[in-house]
Amino acid sequence: MAKAYRIITRNKLVHGFAGLIMEIQMLNRRPLLMLLAFFLCSLAGPAQGFASETLISPAVSADATVKIAPLLSPSVAQEFYEIASELADSKNITGPQAQQAIVFLTAARNLDSAANYVQPLLIKLACRHLGPNYSPQVYRWLENYLDEYSDLEVAKEAISYLLDQSNTREQREQFLAQMLKDFGEKNAVVGSELATLLGLLMAEKGDPQTAQLYLVQAYSKNRYNRLAFAKLAELVPERVSPAMYLDHLRLVLRENPMDIDAALAFAQYAEQLQVYEVAAGGYQYCADLFSYLYPSEQLPVRIYLPWAISSYNTQRNKQKCLEIAQAIRQRGRFDILLEAIAGRAAARIGDANEAGRIFRAAEQKAQQLLEQGPEPGQAPLAGRSQSSGQQVGARQFAWFYCFAWPDAAKALDWANKAYSTDPNSATAASLLAYALVVNQQMEWAKPLIDNYERNQISSLALAQVQLAQGKKDPAIETLKSAIAKDPGSLAAERAKELLKELGGEYIPPVAPDVVLTTLQSRFGQMLIPEFVSPEKMLSVQFSIRGSEFSYGSTLGGTVAITNNSDEPLVISDEGLFRGNIRIDANVTGDLTKSIPNLVSREIRTAMLLEPGQGMLTSMRLVTGQLEQILLTYPQASLEVEFTLYIDPVTTGQGKVTNRLADIKPVTVVVKRPGIELTSKYLRGQYNSISTGQTGQKIKTAQLFIGLLKEQQAMVEQGALYKFKYADWMPALLKSALLQESGLLLNPVDDDWMVKAHTMAEMLSLPLDHELIAAVAKNLNNPKWPVRMTAIYLLANSPDGSGFDRVLDWAVKYDSSRLVRDMAAALTAARQAAPQPESANPAEPNQPGELRLIDKQQ
Repeated sequence: MAKAYRIITRNKLVHGFAGLIMEIQMLNRRPLLMLLAFFLCSLAGPAQGFASETLISPAVSADATVKIAPLLSPSVAQEFYEIASELADSKNITGPQAQQAIVFLTAARNLDSAANYVQPLLIKLACRHLGPNYSPQVYRWLENYLDEYSDLEVAKEAISYLLDQSNTREQREQFLAQMLKDFGEKNAVVGSELATLLGLLMAEKGDPQTAQLYLVQAYSKNRYNRLAFAKLAELVPERVSPAMYLDHLRLVLRENPMDIDAALAFAQYAEQLQVYEVAAGGYQYCADLFSYLYPSEQLPVRIYLPWAISSYNTQRNKQKCLEIAQAIRQRGRFDILLEAIAGRAAARIGDANEAGRIFRAAEQKAQQLLEQGPEPGQAPLAGRSQSSGQQVGARQFAWFYCFAWPDAAKALDWANKAYSTDPNSATAASLLAYALVVNQQMEWAKPLIDNYERNQISSLALAQVQLAQGKKDPAIETLKSAIAKDPGSLAAERAKELLKELGGEYIPPVAPDVVLTTLQSRFGQMLIPEFVSPEKMLSVQFSIRGSEFSYGSTLGGTVAITNNSDEPLVISDEGLFRGNIRIDANVTGDLTKSIPNLVSREIRTAMLLEPGQGMLTSMRLVTGQLEQILLTYPQASLEVEFTLYIDPVTTGQGKVTNRLADIKPVTVVVKRPGIELTSKYLRGQYNSISTGQTGQKIKTAQLFIGLLKEQQAMVEQGALYKFKYADWMPALLKSALLQESGLLLNPVDDDWMVKAHTMAEMLSLPLDHELIAAVAKNLNNPKWPVRMTAIYLLANSPDGSGFDRVLDWAVKYDSSRLVRDMAAALTAARQAAPQPESANPAEPNQPGELRLIDKQQ
């Protein structure tokens, strides 16, 4: 028998295909479906003994649901889920198609009560497509679905959909309150979102007291809820303490450790609160992050100068100022303000020689730069906030001799030059006033102080004038006011010294020790952030069990995201990892096909991954175009390379990569060997139809239908690869479907699962008149899953003329609500689809007229 096979190459197709070609060209004959419609409409009544299913569909009449003994089949449930997934993944899915998918998913839940995997897709489909109002169903589905591990995006989409169905503010308020009551304790993040929406609604309504209560509840449930915090700070700023605000800024940085603006905001506010140890650590984080993000750029003044000042004001880390100054020098840069801080730091740690060396070197370098003159278009500036690094002018020299390396004579000389150059400058006037004071020329200093806007340096000068006048108490208050303007500056340091000499003490408006203690209780050692590059924080694994899989077997991948850092990983739209996953497939071997975006999902099953914790996500890989290729070409030997991207982006060159570029895409390669056919094997599979178990019959149906698809593809496209064929194969394969004891028509009651699976496999197989007739007989099957699959298969055949009457009958008379719902959705799809122009059916070509074209031709 094995000799009956022939190897068919790209250059030769055997004449034995003639019979098969005749059948392929006889597809979908219109008179058959007309007879089918007549047959169904003439039936005496609906079949009895249907299984129960529970769906209150808005697409059909909402009478009470009939409940009878249920049918159970996890495998058919999975089949229905896969059909629904294919519909949902269609680029241009219509409303009626979405309804069809919803019916399949509801049917899957009826067949397998443990099929919780259908819930997310069920909710998404109901929420995303215009059509019937599914509010009651969505509410019930969400209530059943929601727990601490639910996909947050699914929940948010459902909530948004439910709220959109409310027509008035009062309805939205009542609906939100009910959802907060029902869902608030099931998932903390969802509860926080609901409380936030209620708080915003109350604020809009003009009820700030109630709004505050909801917003506090929202923030307590989820401290990463930025909207709740911002609105709370807007409504009741007095409720947001400085420690609470700094805590919030630290959480924002934790959420996205790559956000340089968030890092700067945290460091700057810590400096403002005079929590200098935290501020210095925050600025060092900014410096490390900036160097990582922009490795070829110079560290900006806005980072290194406050970093040095904050380090100078710490108790034990003044040495860092010298290191910062050295790093800036090594890059060929000079900043007299930074050098001043480094010199003062050296003096404060007891290294007078190093301090003197730094001051002399800074003085000499500044003189050289001054002789060169300012760069074109740049004016010399003064003051910490205005330092531009390389610029040096009279004001910088005056400040240097007033506060960094005190020299009264030089200070007065340079202050006079600065003021004569720019007499309208409050900064120049204040420096001259201070220089006059330290030179005991109080009478000349007073007009300069009074006639310009008061700043820290002029306030310090005024305090000394007041002391000279014997006004001690006003002088103390003036010194305190001067310090408060910029507590970390060198001018403030001098003011603190004078204040101490007068027996006074500067007390910050917010106690830094209290703030530090509060934050340490929340963050512990993680309060001061430490920069870690993304590839060290986050690891991605993509695994597939085994390196080879057989025809018809399922293939699933597991994606593992692991937090390797010492801090929690926040998964959100603003986070380091935003939860987006994409898998591409590249098929090689006997066939070649690139399949971009095979799988695309947004994963938000957890908002936080604690240090060392991982998140596992299973992915169905045999889907879409890849599934069609694998099932249509059973004899092809293929290799499939899967590429996993996280938070994918497309570069300017059109290349897909990860948003976090240092985390590389992960690839996995698996092989699918072609089936080695023998006549003995085929006939053995054929015989198993009458003797095998249900699972074996389902596998046989898949294989035989796949072989029929393969033969059709070879007729249409030419031989694509070497494969085995015999003249008797088409008849054998079809008879497995058509005979009375076959896969479609076996009268055994327990074979309903085989029939449902078989017809599901036939969805991409063109149906000739014999197959249509066999499938049509299942429209009166006593098992509702069989009837539903049959009606779906026939309605989606390329030419369904005359089938409208069948659908109308099913909508009105089928005893299964799910079958009625499916028929209604199919009817809606057919009514929405453009109607083809009528034409006389072409006569089939005779065998002798066929010409098979090689692909190479």
